[in-house]
Amino acid sequence: MARLIKEKSKPVIVTPRSQKDGGRFKGSEDERLGLLKEAVSLGAEYIDIEFSTDERLRKRVIEESKGTKVIVSYHNYTETPSDLKEIYDDIAISGGDIVKIVTFANSINDNLVIFDLIKRREKKTDIVTFCMGKHGEISRILSPIMGGYLTFGSLDEGKESAQGQIPARVLKSVYRVDGLGPDINIYGLVGNPVSESMGYLIHNRAFAELGLDSIYLPFLVDDLNSFMTGFKGLFKGLSVTMPFKEEVIDFLDRVDKKAEDIGAVNTVVTEDDKLVGYNTDCSGAIMALEGRTEIKGKNAVMIGAGGVARAIGFGVKGRGAPLTITDIEIDKAISLSKDIGCEYCNPEELDNINMDILINTTPVGMYPNVDKSPVPDSLLKKGMIVFDAVYNPLKTRLLKEAEAKGCITVQGVEMFINQGIEQFEMWTKRKAPVDIMREVVLNRLRK
Repeated sequence: MARLIKEKSKPVIVTPRSQKDGGRFKGSEDERLGLLKEAVSLGAEYIDIEFSTDERLRKRVIEESKGTKVIVSYHNYTETPSDLKEIYDDIAISGGDIVKIVTFANSINDNLVIFDLIKRREKKTDIVTFCMGKHGEISRILSPIMGGYLTFGSLDEGKESAQGQIPARVLKSVYRVDGLGPDINIYGLVGNPVSESMGYLIHNRAFAELGLDSIYLPFLVDDLNSFMTGFKGLFKGLSVTMPFKEEVIDFLDRVDKKAEDIGAVNTVVTEDDKLVGYNTDCSGAIMALEGRTEIKGKNAVMIGAGGVARAIGFGVKGRGAPLTITDIEIDKAISLSKDIGCEYCNPEELDNINMDILINTTPVGMYPNVDKSPVPDSLLKKGMIVFDAVYNPLKTRLLKEAEAKGCITVQGVEMFINQGIEQFEMWTKRKAPVDIMREVVLNRLRK
């Protein structure tokens, strides 16, 4: 420790956390407290001592801390108690300099307890507080923005020292945790899963480019009702992904006509304190297709009958293209075809259908299963338009085989970028930095 502190170039926190408090220190209590005293004598800026430490010993360490600030900490590795104020009050009068309360989030709503604690704390007392676990990531981001003393980031992906840690470079460069204040507009992606989405990259980069005090977060939601009830008033807008694009409609004050016809919402905007639902998947896909061809009058075949298919199908039919839907779950194809007012067929009947446009809305071919295609290449004919809604990888096996056959291809990333641009402009009422957003997505997918 003497060498570490001597060679340091930044302020340090010395934390020999005992095993009973969730740490890895295996020595005796005397040895542990001895390390803290040594850290003080060596000039460490901070030491961290658990509130569970014997009160007499804890007070002695605090009294002998000299110029070193003392963090008095409470950790709960299993849950987030519904009211942490009593714990906070007990720690706040313990004599330390900084209160630290870290709990485990079993649902995204546990973060609300942390946010409430930051608001209710005594302003003269510094606090470090957030939730651990995958559901707790948003409090690691928002805590310092809302007034928390600091947050913890990992050195890199795969080098986390606690569950839910985010790389420090991402906290600073993407989320701007050291540059935003509490009066921010919060946006985010509601879904399960959300870890693979690139929305947080493009929207936060766009906010930074325009100098907006706004942030976009991944909301990992298990129960939509709990989230919409608990977080209403905290966010200004949402992206909605599976499995909530249809369910979210029940929680909105109004739904745009196009989204109502489609029966799915992927964008929520706060307008005059009302939650309004839109669907930018539809317009994003149509813009991507019409960038390569006229849709009207062309025979279109769509593979898949899920939420994305619903949005694209209504868009294609609305542009005057005869549409046929197929899916390995034929009942889903039949149901969607009735809703849209188009034809359906079994997958094995595709050979008999004249198609000018082929659209894949299934996840077949998505990373990491990049060697798969939703159709045999014998179906692909020169001059056909082939659109794959999958955008990772940029060029799927279907698109590669289509190019080899002389087809005109449309990458799914175009739909993703288009719908994100429309979302951004709905939320901010500002012109989106389109080139920047496109560059962010393409650079990420090329890695």
